[in-house]
Amino acid sequence: MKKFAVKAGGAALALAAAGVLLAGFAAVVSLRQLPPVDALREYRPDVPLRIFTSDNVQIGEFGSEHREFIAFDKMPRQMTQALLAAEDDQFYEHDGIDIPGMFRAALANLGKGYSQGASTITMQVARNFYLSREKTLARKWYEILLAWQIDRTLSKDRILELYMNQVYLGEHAYGFGSAAHAYFGKPLDGLSLAETAMLAGLPKAPSTMNPVVNFARAKRRQEYVLGRMLALGMISQDQYRDARSAQLDIAPDNAGQFAGHAEYVAELARQLARDRFGDEAYTRGLNVYTTVSSVRQTMAYDAVRRGLEGYGKRHRLASPAGAPQAALVSLDGDTGAIEAMVGGADFDTNRFNHATQALRQPGSTFKPFIYAAALEHGVSPGTLINDAPLDNNSRWQPSNDDGRFLGAVTVRQALAESRNLPAIRTLQAIGIPYAVEFASRFGFSTKRLPRFLPLALGTGTTSPLRLASAYAVFANQGHRVEPYLISRITDSEGHVLFAADNATEPPRVISERNAFVMDSLLRSVVDDGTGAGVRRYLHREDVAGKTGTTNDSVDGWFAGYAGNVVTVAWMGYDDNHSLGAHEFGATTALPIWASYMEGRMAGTPVAERAAPSGVVRSSGDWTYAEYADGRQGIASLGFPAPLPAPAQDAAATPVASEAVGLPGQPAAPAASRDDRASL
Repeated sequence: MKKFAVKAGGAALALAAAGVLLAGFAAVVSLRQLPPVDALREYRPDVPLRIFTSDNVQIGEFGSEHREFIAFDKMPRQMTQALLAAEDDQFYEHDGIDIPGMFRAALANLGKGYSQGASTITMQVARNFYLSREKTLARKWYEILLAWQIDRTLSKDRILELYMNQVYLGEHAYGFGSAAHAYFGKPLDGLSLAETAMLAGLPKAPSTMNPVVNFARAKRRQEYVLGRMLALGMISQDQYRDARSAQLDIAPDNAGQFAGHAEYVAELARQLARDRFGDEAYTRGLNVYTTVSSVRQTMAYDAVRRGLEGYGKRHRLASPAGAPQAALVSLDGDTGAIEAMVGGADFDTNRFNHATQALRQPGSTFKPFIYAAALEHGVSPGTLINDAPLDNNSRWQPSNDDGRFLGAVTVRQALAESRNLPAIRTLQAIGIPYAVEFASRFGFSTKRLPRFLPLALGTGTTSPLRLASAYAVFANQGHRVEPYLISRITDSEGHVLFAADNATEPPRVISERNAFVMDSLLRSVVDDGTGAGVRRYLHREDVAGKTGTTNDSVDGWFAGYAGNVVTVAWMGYDDNHSLGAHEFGATTALPIWASYMEGRMAGTPVAERAAPSGVVRSSGDWTYAEYADGRQGIASLGFPAPLPAPAQDAAATPVASEAVGLPGQPAAPAASRDDRASL
């Protein structure tokens, strides 16, 4: 028996030695087949593009995965402790493999054909980066070898950094930074101990044990994590008790819903970022900071919503499906920075941005640019114009909206009451080529300005954003500003990759005195004319603007400003059918404009505007000094009379004479679309 025992023991030792040798040989062979792990030194996970307002409120995220990369030295210590307590409390002690734990797991899983337990954090990194999810002994073997290799190659902190930013935690969230927003709606460093422990419990079963899918299971897992932290001396008994009983408010953010109703802003910012950085914009962790204020954006959204609801009630619309579209854009008239933008009635059902892409006829909102050009030809606010039918033999016989003709009216009255015939006669007097060139100084495309008399009534096409930029010239005393949406773009570490240039003074395109006189005329529209409805909302002296309605009430507009805040509102149908026989810019767009501006200008001081040099009062109204007392200026229009040359300070550029279209020619299309993302 003794000899047999000795022989049996020797055989066992021999078998064990052979097993060790065989395992060693297999390890050597397998190591040669392993992928290199050096790439993990520089690895950065794909981080989505994020869009923010000027006051740092996130309004959009674009990328295949919800992820926020957080460097290890910025990772909250409490989060790291909770994770180690839940997943691998011996992480800093072992060599990537927990051998005692593996033996325990092997015994527990004996007879199952594979061993799935005892995965260290390092082994999970190996699995997440290099291996499939299949449950086989072969995969487990490679997982062990890779973990050992990773532990030899990378520091412990780097391994933890990789894991905490790469691990899937449910609800489309990858990494703990993203999960903090997904489940609690706040950054990782703002979580309580109770919230941190709940996140630490997610890696075990992120899809079935998260608080959105099954709060009870997630709560039990959280309590387990807290118990482990207490047992390991990471927290005190009081902290454990308070965290375990703390109420948890789950605020899932996984659906991509963001505050502020700024979907059109976020989408345009996304397009602009992609134009600059290509498809890498979606993976580099770029942060795009827009010029839009979250508070003002909410005001704009509410104003558009109320305007559409009012229209729906007037027309007894059964559902939003039959409602028109509407848009609002507001910008800083001194810089061009967009403060608020709503591109349509509902982004989810129509993503076309009517504020930037829709090219619509501006109607009477274009008349101020005809009169501004006429100021340089001797016309003044007191100039009399004949409001009477055109004396021609053409088929085109325009009328005024009220069907009446008033005879002699001043320029001020003609613009305030939006009389059509005076605007047409003014265009006849200054010439269409000059009017087109002059309008181009405000940013209007000459290709979209028809060369015939209906131009005076706004039969060209433009977008609400371009119209706002044009009105800014009157607001800022003669300078043309280019609208812009993005103030800066940073990478994931905060380095500035792009910043808007606000140092360069915008070019002057009309004289200061021209802008001053036009401002005076546009104030009369609000005080005594078609824009008087604004006074129900705003009682300021610095408000100016103009209504606009196109043929058959296809488009309703209001464009104007208060101080340096320039805003344009529009309403219309995409298929260009009428808003209704009794709908005008004053009933559709003006309430939207005024509602927004009422909130926007609250608490803002009234802007004082002193008369510049070269402008005097004559016969009770403003005029250029050289036109005062009837010298050189035009006293009346509608009668044959030669026109003086434009004033020297008008900064006019000579243009070649071109043929004037016949009045009977068809007008430009009521609407068209421009799908480019550029502003």
